[in-house]
Amino acid sequence: MFHPEWREHALAGLDEPFDLVIVGGGITGCGVLLDASQRGLRALVVEREDIASGTSSRSSKLIHGGLRYLKQMQFRVTRQACRERDRLLALNPDLVRPVQFLYPAYEGAETPGWQVDLGLWMYDRLTEGPSNRRRLDADEALELAPGLAVDHLDRALAYDDAMADDAALTRAVAATGLAYGGSIVTRAEVVDTVEGPDGRLAGVQLRDLTTGTVHRAEARLVVNAAGVWADRLRALCGFEDSRLRPSRGSHLVLPAERLPLNAAVTTPSPDDGRPVFMIPHPEGVLVGTTDIFHAGPLDDPRPTRGELDYLLRAVIAHFPARGITEADVVGAFAGLRPILSTEVEEPSEASREEAIWEERGLLTVAGGKLTTWRSMAEEAVDAAIEHLPEERTARLAPCHTRGTPLAGLAPLDLDRRLERAAQVDPAVAPGLARRLRASSWWAPALARRASELRPLADGTDLCAAEIRVHLRFGAVVHLEDLLLRRVRLGLWQPRSAHAIAPSLRPLFRQELGWSRRRFDRELERLEDALQAWSPEGATP
Repeated sequence: MFHPEWREHALAGLDEPFDLVIVGGGITGCGVLLDASQRGLRALVVEREDIASGTSSRSSKLIHGGLRYLKQMQFRVTRQACRERDRLLALNPDLVRPVQFLYPAYEGAETPGWQVDLGLWMYDRLTEGPSNRRRLDADEALELAPGLAVDHLDRALAYDDAMADDAALTRAVAATGLAYGGSIVTRAEVVDTVEGPDGRLAGVQLRDLTTGTVHRAEARLVVNAAGVWADRLRALCGFEDSRLRPSRGSHLVLPAERLPLNAAVTTPSPDDGRPVFMIPHPEGVLVGTTDIFHAGPLDDPRPTRGELDYLLRAVIAHFPARGITEADVVGAFAGLRPILSTEVEEPSEASREEAIWEERGLLTVAGGKLTTWRSMAEEAVDAAIEHLPEERTARLAPCHTRGTPLAGLAPLDLDRRLERAAQVDPAVAPGLARRLRASSWWAPALARRASELRPLADGTDLCAAEIRVHLRFGAVVHLEDLLLRRVRLGLWQPRSAHAIAPSLRPLFRQELGWSRRRFDRELERLEDALQAWSPEGATP
């Protein structure tokens, strides 16, 4: 978690030059912060919005090798991602969890079953663990996915991957970077650059968006980890060419009771044969994703109505007995992938490998994927060190992130321990443990009465004591930070987030000192933010 005055400490430290100023508080920027700080570099992350507020909270939540990348012969990125997945599972089992996948292959499908079977065999060969590929009969498939269409089923294949709450993963990486001496300033926008006498970048000027104050942060090297906004920062530095071509991935959310799954399901779209995921989470079922070159605004990506219909048709085609309709969709959102610009016509054909290049004191890190954040950060810091003076790098430690667990590691039976030792309500203990991990023990410590360890409202696993922990130690600056990226209610149930928000006013007053006027402004801000996570907010 974060010190209650983490932001003030970071702003106070801007007077002393940094080795690295990292622009972007997504998984890439936070990964670079952790790696650099652990090696002994003085590093700062500057983020315009919230930690993980961009692509790093809008992914498919998968920590995986990327089975579909094998079709494009992207063996290196798949092998790298499989190994990083296995490392994350071993080091952070409470944060990155295994998930079983079912792939039903049908007779006459565009991708025949034998090809899928071969792809899974190759997938196994690219990881260092034991083979996890299994062939199931129709009854076994129906046990994992009740209601699945099994007519004309050629074969049902099962394999294992992993998943994580992407925003929580990013925040854990950031918190670990802080523990090793790094600094983070959110809600701070880079408005100009600082040039040294040799014409190279020597830092940035940033505006504190909470006060309007402009600060100067000097650095030996500026790292551009802004994701899909990387070209925007390059343009501010005077580089006019475009190196990225973002693609959009949209998702929809269904209630778990409408599509009860005991495993994640990958099915071919009835429209074009592309794989569509249906992934069960404790909060609901996530369905995705699309892959379309994005030409709209970068700051507020929305799914289109056509994308949601495309995903819904895949669900209906493979689970016809469930009777799912548009009315069952409770959430929808889109994220933008920072794809390197190439000549390919379809974004799914583009490489997901990262690229790192230096331009006059600006080191840009682009591409990659959520799963490979650690290895990408290692490559970026290795490249950064090459551009730092030898007297600064001579005594740095080597990269140690391969064996570093992320801050907040907790036992897998934490929910039961909270129930037994702290009398936490069984209805909220699993969610508390899942979202706060080791920091869950703060909840009973901060609770002002026993009722604060019970659900805030029917149908939710949130309690007031958990909210107190996020407000005090979770780097929350705005109400939307809490409901969209700490407890994720805005993702899984946007309408419930809207309904429950007014009841949080006393907690914000007690923990953050917010006035009634401030909270009213935050409610209006939340209303706008939730549109991007609601099916009603989809563009025509």
